[in-house]
Amino acid sequence: MSTHAPQASVTINNLHKSYGPVEVLRGINLDVDPGEVVCLIGPSGSGKSTLLRCVNLLETPQQGTITVAGHEVTNPNVDVNTMRQSVGMVFQQFNLFAHLTVLENCTVAQIKVLKRDKATARDIALKNLEKVGLADKAERYPDRLSGGQQQRVAIARALAMNPQLMLFDEPTSALDPETVGDVLGIMRELAQEGMTMIVVTHEMAFARDVADRVVFMDGGVVVEEGTAQQVIENPQHQRTQLFLSRVLNPTSAQING
Repeated sequence: MSTHAPQASVTINNLHKSYGPVEVLRGINLDVDPGEVVCLIGPSGSGKSTLLRCVNLLETPQQGTITVAGHEVTNPNVDVNTMRQSVGMVFQQFNLFAHLTVLENCTVAQIKVLKRDKATARDIALKNLEKVGLADKAERYPDRLSGGQQQRVAIARALAMNPQLMLFDEPTSALDPETVGDVLGIMRELAQEGMTMIVVTHEMAFARDVADRVVFMDGGVVVEEGTAQQVIENPQHQRTQLFLSRVLNPTSAQING
């Protein structure tokens, strides 16, 4: 039985985001049901990571609304710190504090933000480190861990905040191939437990196996969405077909290119 907080729904309506004259998101509409796993796929520069960062208000959209668990996070009066307590995020780079041990990395926000006492924070951190298979590394510093281990610590740190929603921004892109499976395995477990997840990924096998829904983005818009069977196995849009042919068959794409 899952020990997570009640899972969140996400509603994104007519979302626009620009950097100067460059419009990166052009009217995104997306709904994510509680407990649903949605994978965002598409070429670099299509707006996937920007969309994810807008959900956590790491980027501020110029237009549109985002609602998480019934709370409009794009409301100018929203308490950003309170909102972020319910949304965990794991980045491409691990963003661990180098001067803190693994255990301290997983307790500092619990103590400072959630105001948990040190003993409770430690117990929760160790439980989540055990979940990702790294309880025995609790006293090590990040530079003594492999990239895959650091990313698993980053996941444990996010889970320690008891989030309702987890955002993953290409969490395996900086990892050696042999460590990718460990991180994806943890994410599969979270999905099986019913965690609401939005995942930006190039791992098509993961999206095919785990996602309830796959969303293909290009040029700042949603081009196609549906089940993994529909989008990955039987894409309808020509742009989706071209992207997947290059991702799934890179050698033939190079030869034909």
